[in-house]
Amino acid sequence: MNKIIIVGGGAAGLFAAQAARETDAMSTIYLVCGEKILPYYRPRICEVFSGLDRNKLTVHNYQWFIENNIEIINGRVTSVMPEEKKVLFEDGSYLFYNNLILACGALGNKPELPGGGEKNTLALRFLSNIERVNNLPGPLALVGGGLLGLEAAWHLSQAGRPVIIVERGEWLLKRQLDEEAARFFLGLVEKAGVRVALHGQVENYDGQTLLLNDGRAFEAACVIFAAGITPQIKLGKALGLDLGRGIVVDEFMRTSLPNIYACGDCAELSGQVAGLWTVAMAQGQIAGNNAAGLEIPYKPEVPPYIMRAMGSNIWSYGAQSENSLVKKNSVAGKLLKLFFNEQDTLIGSILIGDISQASEIKNAIFAAINKEEAMRSIISAKLNLREE
Repeated sequence: MNKIIIVGGGAAGLFAAQAARETDAMSTIYLVCGEKILPYYRPRICEVFSGLDRNKLTVHNYQWFIENNIEIINGRVTSVMPEEKKVLFEDGSYLFYNNLILACGALGNKPELPGGGEKNTLALRFLSNIERVNNLPGPLALVGGGLLGLEAAWHLSQAGRPVIIVERGEWLLKRQLDEEAARFFLGLVEKAGVRVALHGQVENYDGQTLLLNDGRAFEAACVIFAAGITPQIKLGKALGLDLGRGIVVDEFMRTSLPNIYACGDCAELSGQVAGLWTVAMAQGQIAGNNAAGLEIPYKPEVPPYIMRAMGSNIWSYGAQSENSLVKKNSVAGKLLKLFFNEQDTLIGSILIGDISQASEIKNAIFAAINKEEAMRSIISAKLNLREE
């Protein structure tokens, strides 16, 4: 009988377990959850700041795992012995496997700051981080102007916490928005009562005041970092697997050792670590399928970026270029922007405020419509927007 051990209870691990069970009803499947709680929707943890019941984040309850005959192990793996196909746990116990899936995830980046305020700093990544922030009352500084940072800032402000976002770049959401859309969105952020410090290089933190290298200073009972991830590759390194920034895998999620797969935030495919929930889900499914006996390649699909924060919505998809069309309404907080290549073919879009056209625009990008058709079928349809 095929024994599959999956190390990691995040999106990749959970969907690997689910796919393995769907592929093979007879395999023995173990899902190792290092956080010692059931898998949960990590992208929504910031909502707990503003009152969401943390129990509502659980993806499946215990009954689901019982019905699917997937055994949960609440513990941590200390080492793997590939010659014996043996996994050792922190309590001294061990299990043998036929196929092993490493879905170890990643940690949030947290640089060390001079000043002595280390105990009041953390990287925002896990549910346990939410409780720690709540135990440090007062104003906060949030370092990182990406999706996670903005969502955290919004929900903290909704809970009544004064927040300053520190972004080292020229504008917020650098990966999702171009400069024009970012300027538009900045107005919505400030209207929502959240302060922003652009070009902000953090220099010192003493537990009460965050100092930037240009002399700006902000009161902060806590400094939260939401600025990228570091893949968890400790087990992969100990196993002697091929490593880059993550554990190197091929299109089948296979590592450099037989019968060992990797997926999600700890995996590196074609030189890239995606660091996205949707990608972790998809890679986990492929790893689970293949560990259970199939041979299915992973076909990357770039997902859209979606954010609901600051009393608004953002949808961003595809490529960006200087060849663009835009309609916006600052009073209503709505923007629609389309991007075209040199041949005037639609290649990308940004929506702010009203994202109801997202599916239509995504289909139009796939259909590679031209600028004239986009003006007629998309731009002209937005009668509630005006050009500025």
